[in-house]
Amino acid sequence: DCLPKFLSKKNLSLAFFTGFMLALITFFSLKPSNTRDWQPEVSQMLDYKLSGDGKVITLYHVRNFDWQSETNYRQHWETRQYNLDTLQSVDLIASYWMGDAIAHTFLSFGFSDGTRVAFSIEIRKQTHERFTTWGGFLRNYEIMVIAADEKDLIYTRSNIRHEDVYIYPLTLQPPELQQLFLAYVAKARALKHTPVWYNSLTNNCTTAMYPLFNGITPMPFAKQWDYRWLVSGYFPNYFYDINKISHKYDFATWQKKAHINPKSDKFSAQNPITSPDYSTLIRKDF
Repeated sequence: DCLPKFLSKKNLSLAFFTGFMLALITFFSLKPSNTRDWQPEVSQMLDYKLSGDGKVITLYHVRNFDWQSETNYRQHWETRQYNLDTLQSVDLIASYWMGDAIAHTFLSFGFSDGTRVAFSIEIRKQTHERFTTWGGFLRNYEIMVIAADEKDLIYTRSNIRHEDVYIYPLTLQPPELQQLFLAYVAKARALKHTPVWYNSLTNNCTTAMYPLFNGITPMPFAKQWDYRWLVSGYFPNYFYDINKISHKYDFATWQKKAHINPKSDKFSAQNPITSPDYSTLIRKDF
């Protein structure tokens, strides 16, 4: 009763509701874009071409940066060609930086000649941006697929950022490997043509894998939703439970063998390691 007439409870409620609706309208009117001032490591978008009856794939803009530190690196974007008939493995990588429940998860594909290429679904940061989880809810970042050399994508996390990185071989058959590989490059092309917002809960590095795995025929993975698609730190446990990580070891033993940091920690810009040697080293004792 002490409020001025224009500050009545009714008017305050109306003002709050109006402000809230304007904020919602503004939020949902934000449009994703592929034409911004991107940071160098996300400046190029993956694309591909199929030839040889669909068995030979050429990847454009494969990242192979030489990381000396988080801010000091030599930029290399490459064109690489692979024969899908020689695909023989895929590994799940989980990189932890804030406890056991949250990890950045991605895949690395291996070919019979020893070459490898990793695919990671990541945010695109502009030159002035830094990642925050809350910012990931607020349409601050677009999402993209990075294809990269393992010495770039994995080594950066284990030896430059000093995150705890684990690598688990998955038990997929050759037709499943090919379907999954092609699903990744198709997603990359789709995002190149139609940008999409990243979301920290619903469209992140792990949840964005769901339709890719779910598209494998027959569907061995996503017959039903599991909470570990959201709690990404436990994503490897999920693959173990559905027998897509071999049961030759119990999961605790797998974790010890999969932890790559004790194997690679001694390497740095002053004590370098080649990409093939790094890929072999992190799989030692499997």
